[in-house]
Amino acid sequence: MDIRKLRREEHILSRTNCQTVFLDMPRDDARTKMKNPLAHAAKDDIERWGAFNGNGRLLSSMEIVPHTMQMNGHDVKLGGVAGVATLPEARSGGLVRKIFEKAFADMIENGQIFSYLFPFSYDYYRNFGYEICMTNDTAAIPISEMAKYPYPKDIRPHEPGDDIEPFATVYNRFIQNRNLAIVRNKPAWKKILGRDPYKRYEYTYLNRDSEGNADAYILYNAVNHKDTSQNRIDIKELCWSTVDGLHNIFGFLGKLSAEFGFVDWKVPGNIDVFSLFSDCYSIAWTKQSAGMNRILDVTAGLLTLRPPAGSGKLTFDITDAFWKDNTGVYTVQWEDGKLTTCKSLDTAVDISTNIETLTQLVTGYLTPEEAMYKKGISIFSGHTQFNQLFPKQKLYMMETF
Repeated sequence: MDIRKLRREEHILSRTNCQTVFLDMPRDDARTKMKNPLAHAAKDDIERWGAFNGNGRLLSSMEIVPHTMQMNGHDVKLGGVAGVATLPEARSGGLVRKIFEKAFADMIENGQIFSYLFPFSYDYYRNFGYEICMTNDTAAIPISEMAKYPYPKDIRPHEPGDDIEPFATVYNRFIQNRNLAIVRNKPAWKKILGRDPYKRYEYTYLNRDSEGNADAYILYNAVNHKDTSQNRIDIKELCWSTVDGLHNIFGFLGKLSAEFGFVDWKVPGNIDVFSLFSDCYSIAWTKQSAGMNRILDVTAGLLTLRPPAGSGKLTFDITDAFWKDNTGVYTVQWEDGKLTTCKSLDTAVDISTNIETLTQLVTGYLTPEEAMYKKGISIFSGHTQFNQLFPKQKLYMMETF
């Protein structure tokens, strides 16, 4: 079996693999495209991996999408895993595992500290050290509740080709201290804001304060039902740099009650919806898992942590069943606002756990008090410092890959 990166002329094979496997993959005339594969090669920086049999047939494929994300106040490299597709006749042969072995080494060499994916099965990807680190907390809010906020004085629609900088400014302020948030470049913004309400029910609005400065924006889709009262506004992204900006977006949505009955909002972490709207009984607020993260390099992952106040030291015994280079004892020390970590020969271990739980702690998805209820973690000493080192963090991720 030949495990390697796909050449440009083989990009089309990764797409046909996905078309075979995924029911929601768009259909096209792939056979015609394969007659001139270079003309249809992807023009992006995605790394495409494949497992080829002895006859050169692609049996399994995977994409690694490079991103930069926020993690504990740092911009760090992330490898997003996408397009994992094994042909039905080639399954149960460990091909994805073999691709991951090569892709992990490549991501680490490229300086990617974390890897994130949206799984078809959480149990399956735990075999490779990934663990849930994000939820979508979706609130279904009657639009009448939005109408209780004042209507904004300066809110304007955005159309393709308009200036993207005000959106980037609001977003960059919004994601400060929000782990997992993707740092966006101009091509990403052009893609996100290339929404045309005349072609699809997709709408984008920017709010400005009394001095003309952008302080909030909303991207939403309209979801139609036969009963107008059940029409819904599906918020794709709502970001703000001031509380007034957020409230103005609420007031704007409230004026759409003639066409819509409800607003569906994936509420960012640290926001309590029931405190924002008066009729709590009318709001349905649900939690759903939203992806898995994992640390690729334990030393680099631990170095993203913010040093607690004062000084301290903790020693961790970490087990990584898939990427065994990470398995070992690590000492984390901090003093005077500086934090260091290294592999250690220390036998006096404070905490023993696996890569999955360590990733949840570093990400800030779980606190030590929450993690202690899991299997696979033992806390022998250093309880106070453990809690100081891994506080709860605000999390945010809109991107999918």
